[in-house]
Amino acid sequence: MSLPPRSRYTLLIPTYNRSALLRSLLGYLAARRFEYPIRILDSSYEQALSENRQTIERAGLDITHQVYDPAVPVGTKFALGAQSVETPYCSFCADDDILVTGHLGRALDLLDADHSAAGAHGHYVNFKHNDNFDISDLLYWAPSIAGDDALKRIVEQMGNYQAIFYAIYRTSVLQSKLQQAKRGKSNLAIELLMSAAALAAGGVHRLPHFHMARNTGPSMVSEGWHPYQFLASNPELLFSEYAEYRAIVLEHLLADERCREVYTPAQMERVLDLVHLKYLAPMISGPVLDRLIEESLGPDGQSQAISPGAWKKFTISDRKPEGLKGLLVHLRRALSEPHRAGMLLSYLRRLAGLRVAFKFGENLEASMGRRLGDMVIDRETRDGRRRRYLLSREFLNQDIGDGRRVPAAAIRSMIEQLDDYVPS
Repeated sequence: MSLPPRSRYTLLIPTYNRSALLRSLLGYLAARRFEYPIRILDSSYEQALSENRQTIERAGLDITHQVYDPAVPVGTKFALGAQSVETPYCSFCADDDILVTGHLGRALDLLDADHSAAGAHGHYVNFKHNDNFDISDLLYWAPSIAGDDALKRIVEQMGNYQAIFYAIYRTSVLQSKLQQAKRGKSNLAIELLMSAAALAAGGVHRLPHFHMARNTGPSMVSEGWHPYQFLASNPELLFSEYAEYRAIVLEHLLADERCREVYTPAQMERVLDLVHLKYLAPMISGPVLDRLIEESLGPDGQSQAISPGAWKKFTISDRKPEGLKGLLVHLRRALSEPHRAGMLLSYLRRLAGLRVAFKFGENLEASMGRRLGDMVIDRETRDGRRRRYLLSREFLNQDIGDGRRVPAAAIRSMIEQLDDYVPS
């Protein structure tokens, strides 16, 4: 007999001086009739704290409001919040993100059935809400991490790195990994240590549905959370931090009986180094380093001047409408390069199939966007406002394994749930 929702899973929502975003997220969860307990980890200053109290009182949800000093370190707040959880499973959701709730029970059932797994989640999208609800990318989609020992699982994760922090975890695993992560000095080291500690405990399943919509803006304004920031300001620090992080991960591996049986310490060290070089390699390509060197040689070659330029050039997709001019560019390229023509025809068939599936299978009316390959779906939110979902070609055409793309039914299910999210 399964446990009632209140005894099974807890959602942790950290927030800091963003009352409107918290109000939007709780309004969405109320509209979704969210049955599970919620813990708000709130380190806001007094005005935002007061607004949050009012929002929580009106939400009609099972919420515990946990208040922390505004100066508390983020990692400490997360660890304290996790330690307070009383259910067997829990997960985090940033106050500006959206938890797609429709398949939570399925993930929990899987964890009940597979005691070797540390966590479970699904696919993630990037979104931005302005004039349209812009779904710009399929952010995380890699296969389940299922190696039969901790080293193989870390290799799977770092060889095609996609963050696993927001998965649903066994509470004991989440508590342990947050305690281990406090040993890291930078935000990047903390994130990677959390992954390694979780994977030391077991695999992380990727289920074939959407788990979360991640806001394209940073959840926290912070330094030291991406290798580009180190490369722009202090490359030496990136490698010295890696040495400390590596020593902690090796502790986990050497304490693992299965790893000790299969690998020598020298093997573990070598494999860790090689897979982290694979993780870093795309970020130290020639164009990236050329840009950083060029800016470093300039009169304003300080970290605050270098990093934004490199970030814009190498990590931010500026997807402007292309119109007729953009269409002609694509057609000229397709005519001059046969492989491009094949790719274009394949994707156009994908779009045509999606439109048919949306209209006749999912009862959604879809049209083409202004940029070649984008798709538009017009909907109505829970408060009666019109909303236009812009689905990018990057999202629609992402290969999620074996040539598969996200099916129309999964997109429809996600959009129907996002209709309940109304920004304050």
